[in-house]
Amino acid sequence: MILAIDTSLGTSVAVVDGDDVVFREHQGDARRHAEHLGPMLERALAGRRDRIELVVAGMGPGAFTGLRVGIAAARAAAMGLGVRCVGIASHGGITEGTAQVTTDVRRRERAWSSVVDGLVVDGPHLAPADAVPPPAAAHAGAPRLDADAVDAALLARAAVRGAAEVQQALYLRDADATPSAGPKRVSQ
Repeated sequence: MILAIDTSLGTSVAVVDGDDVVFREHQGDARRHAEHLGPMLERALAGRRDRIELVVAGMGPGAFTGLRVGIAAARAAAMGLGVRCVGIASHGGITEGTAQVTTDVRRRERAWSSVVDGLVVDGPHLAPADAVPPPAAAHAGAPRLDADAVDAALLARAAVRGAAEVQQALYLRDADATPSAGPKRVSQ
């Protein structure tokens, strides 16, 4: 069985056993990941703990805090269960088909990826919401999916089908907060 966790948009948790989704839950609240995730994981793992063989973490793109909550939870779950944790791009959890997938990353911008048979083949990239390019020529005619949720069950299936592993969170833009340049001199 595979436990998958994604917090790039809302909070999504799933347990997949082969072709069967044995647990799936999603909360659309994009700001309370930590509050939702603990109880969702408890329900997901009930009676299944010793059968989990892999944990999949959605690595974004998404907001800093939301991604960190999900990635930390996935790594902690894997460590506690004694199994491997792999990270993959969250856009792999939006469709099992072929599409240009976009997600809202705030500030009037969208992250976009080309997805073929449920696997991210290009991206994610960042663009102004009104300037997301059309699907690549190789995928001309593919629909554009403006997604507002990631399905952790699809993320688990993408991992099984060989989705590229991602080692670090996909933020796509620099942090809002920056380290201080040091103490300021006070003049009197």
